Amino acid sequence: MRIEELVYRVAEETLRLLEKRYHYRISNEHKKDIQDTVRDNLNSLLNDETRQEAN
Repeated sequence: MRIEELVYRVAEETLRLLEKRYHYRISNEHKKDIQDTVRDNLNSLLNDETRQEAN
């Protein structure tokens, strides 16, 4: 599994838990947008983590 696919699935699970535990209602369109945005920002997220570890 590619890391991009893993990130997409983690975002999907996070949204599912928000709906189940906190009764959020998230449209499928918004779910896909959030998942795609997280996946698209993966390199930025990884770079931020690397910078924090260096400090």
